[in-house]
Parts: sequence; structure tokens; C-alpha cells
Amino acid sequence: MTVTFLAIRAFHPELQKMLSRVFIHTKIPLLKRYLTIGACLMLLWVIGLYAVIIGIWWPRLRQYFVDRSAAGRIMHGGDRLAAVALTGHMCDVTMGMALIPISRHSALASFFQLSVSTTLTMHMLSAYTLFALVLVHTFLYVSWVSVFNGLTTQARMVIPVLNPTYLYHETWPGNATSLGVWKASLVFTGLFAAIIMLIISLTTLPPIRRKHFNLFYFTHLSSILMVVVICLHASTMFYCTAPGLAMWCLDWSMRLQELKVLLPGQISTFGNGWYWYGLIIWNILGISADQKLVSRDSSKREVHPFTTITHLATTDATTAAESNEIVIQFLFRRVGAAAAPLEARRRRSRLSALFTAKDKKPAKSGEWTGKLASSLDQKILEQSNAMPGDRTSGRHLSLDLALRLEGPYFSPADPSRYHTVVCLVAGTGVSGAMAIAGAFRAIHPERLATDAKPPSLTDSRAVWRRCIIRWSVREEDYVDLPDLRQSSGVELHVCLTGAGRPRADVRQIMSEVRQSLPPTAAIWAYISGPKGFIENAKVVCKEISNVTVHAASWEI
Repeated sequence: MTVTFLAIRAFHPELQKMLSRVFIHTKIPLLKRYLTIGACLMLLWVIGLYAVIIGIWWPRLRQYFVDRSAAGRIMHGGDRLAAVALTGHMCDVTMGMALIPISRHSALASFFQLSVSTTLTMHMLSAYTLFALVLVHTFLYVSWVSVFNGLTTQARMVIPVLNPTYLYHETWPGNATSLGVWKASLVFTGLFAAIIMLIISLTTLPPIRRKHFNLFYFTHLSSILMVVVICLHASTMFYCTAPGLAMWCLDWSMRLQELKVLLPGQISTFGNGWYWYGLIIWNILGISADQKLVSRDSSKREVHPFTTITHLATTDATTAAESNEIVIQFLFRRVGAAAAPLEARRRRSRLSALFTAKDKKPAKSGEWTGKLASSLDQKILEQSNAMPGDRTSGRHLSLDLALRLEGPYFSPADPSRYHTVVCLVAGTGVSGAMAIAGAFRAIHPERLATDAKPPSLTDSRAVWRRCIIRWSVREEDYVDLPDLRQSSGVELHVCLTGAGRPRADVRQIMSEVRQSLPPTAAIWAYISGPKGFIENAKVVCKEISNVTVHAASWEI
């Protein structure tokens, strides 16, 4: 029934739109999300599932343990053991839900057209619910141990402490065989799995997850060991986790297949700490795509998400038929001290050449983008030191650098179905806007030859008639990006901030756009940038009529 409903939803856009409507206009604490109609139905489904589990298992488990306790003349504790077993079965089902892959290779999410945000929220809720159930399961067992310590020696033979499901002579130390030892290992495997789960849960806390993402990511991989141990703890766990494990294995096999090949490319600089990276891949279709990069020189064990600045469909269409390769491009910027102007780094380089010390450690490059860019900067500095009088030396240098690529992951949104596309971007979030501008040029190629104005509202040559880009960037970080400057027909406005300048007024921007269009004209708002910028823009856009919002956010 659930699969049927999800399938109907996947092929009926109107049903998807109805389910995405906000049910309660107040954000849920901790999750900081609005409760939609679809979320309410999912919550009712989960509650119903737990109700079925309790209704089926509780009477049987209670009768079993109460009868065993009575047979051993144990007057209390049977209900508590039944509760321990019941929470164990609830953990089985919840673990199955938590293991459903949330990555973008998920066949489940792709077929049923579930967004990454939806699957991620479901994973977080089921994982935290699982941890809460494990804690209850553990505390119930510990509370029963106090009851066990008060039993007589004869009563302890009926319900042994290491595995109350069996009799004393069936488990170790009453049974020294390998089977008896395995039955007695129940407590130890459960304790070991709980410790792993505790570590994973601690690293998911926002302060740790955001500042130490690699710690969060690699401790998550320890869940592989945890699943194996839990299946030894309770064999029923395997049957509940089998579907999620199968999809997880498929997902990782696809990822490893992609990451095993090093792809050739080049890195160059736009200046002011901005860098361009071009990568050769196989022909592929799409408007805008997200990729994950792995650099063998700067981060062998890290995967970094990026949005292409290349309009992939146009690039594919203009590539010669006999060619199987196209070049896609990425944009990134060094952050922190590493983003100092190149001229300043040149001066520091010349100065440091005069004073050297054997015990001096090389300066750190900060984040991985700094490490990646430093390889090119070093080449530029060497060139400028060799030619001190030439300030333009090294400006057009490039460096061959091979990377591994995972993806692409295409956005399900199609901006060509909307009358007007508004790109509200800040900082390096401009990458997605550059790809969208490329898509607009592909739909209106006649504007490439002239500096044409936006088409009139009665122009029926294409549904997508206007492309508006509002780029907010700090004045000291601004750089002239050729792809944006050459986007004829695109309405581009750069809002320089910092040094006392006001921030971009998203509400005013969207109000002006809405007022310039007919009430029936559909608007697609693409939002990308820092988290605070995205959240503010989303709130504003949802207040404007006939606006569909797409927020490009990689935060987990």
C-alpha cells in the first residue's frame, strides 16, 4: 500500500504539490522545518507501524515471560523482560528505516522522486528514534538485572542474566559449547553496538558535525561494523535491515566505480582568490548538476560537493559527434588567510626567501580548496620570483591536476517550464547561476549575437522568457567572471556588500520582479549561498505568489 501511494505521488505533480503544502506555519524545534501535509502522513504511518508491532508482539511476549517467571516461582520481573524484548523488535524495524540510503544514488529516492531534504529528514528522525529506543532497551535490561540479583540460585537457573530467553544449561557458563557461548554473547554484542551508536550520535550534534565534518562522516562508516554486530545480537535484525543493506551496497558499488578513475583537468585563476577548474568527462545530458570531487594531492579520503558552472546540455549539443568527451567547469574560492591577494603573497614569498630556518614548518593552506589552489599559486610565485619586474607574470598560467569525480547528480527542477527564473545567489553560490545562464542562452541563441533586451511578455517562442541574476558578494571578494559578463540577454546585477554597504534586500528584489510580471506568470527562484542567506531568501520567496523555490544547500 505504501509503495503504491509513493508511485502515484511520483507520477502526479499536483499530488506532490498538495503534499508539500505547509500544515503548521511554525518550525519544529531542533529540526527547524515546517510540518507539511506529506510529513503528517508519514508521521501517522510510522505511528501506525509501531502500533501494529506493539499490538502483535506485546501480548505474546508478556505471556511468554510471565509464564516462565511463574514456572520458576519468580513473582515479578516478567513484564520488564517482555518490555526489553518488545523494544528490541521496535529497534529492528527502526534500524531498517534508518538504513534506507539517503545519498543521491538511491534508487528509492530516484524512482519515487523524493528530494534529498525529505530522505535526509527521514533518516535523521529514524536514526534518533533508534538511539532513543536503544537507550530504553538498555535501561529496561539494567533495571531487570537488579531483580535478577535478588533471585534465589534455583530461580536464576530459569532465567539467566546473560540471555533471559534461554535456560541456564543452554547458555554459558551452564553450557560451555560454542553454541552456548554464542547465546551468552547477547549482552556483550549489544553493549558494543550501543557504544558505536553513541559515538555516531555524538558526532551528529550540529557543533561537531559542522566544524568537524570528516569526523562525522568517518564515524558514520563505522555503522557497517555496528550492523554486523547487531545482527549477531539479534538475528531478526538481519531480515529488517536486508532491504536497506542491499540498496546501500548498490549505492556504494556505483560510487566506488566512479571514484576509481582519475580524470584529467586543469586549474587556473581568475584573481582575487577565485579559481577555475576544468575537467574532462564522458558526454552527459542535463542543465545543472552537482558533482563530488576527490583530490589525491590535498584530500585523498575526502569527498567535496560542487555545483558545475557549465550548462551540460549545451556543452553536449555543441560537442562533435565523434567525440565522447566534454569539459565541465567548477568555480571555487580560497577562504581565510589563504585568500590573501596574490601580490601580497608574492611579497611574503620574496621576504621569506631572505630568512630561512631548518626548523620552520611550512604554512598550512587551511581548507582543502586552499591546498588545491596552493599548487597553482606556488607555480605563479616561482614564475614571478624569476621575473620580478613583470607584474603580469603567471596571471594566465594553468596547472594540470587530476581529480576523481562522483556524479553528476542532477536537480529534478526544470527552469525552462517557468516564465521567469530569478537567481538569488551570494558568494560562490554564483556557480549554479552561471550554469542557469548557460541554459538560458541555449534556449535563446539569437541573443548571443546582439546585446538584446529581455523578450516582451507576449513573446511565445519559449516558456522561459526572463533570466534574472542577483549576485551578492563582498566588495573585497568581487571578481569579474567572464561567463557572467558574456551572458547576453541575462539581467545581471551585482550587489557589493561589506565596508558599511547594505546587504541585498531579497524582499525588495522579489517584489519588483513580481510587480513587473502578470499575476499568472510563474517564477522559479534559485537560491544558493551561505546558510543564513538561503534561509532568509526561502522565507521571503514563499511569501510571494506563484513562486517555486529551489534552495541549493549541501549542509547536513
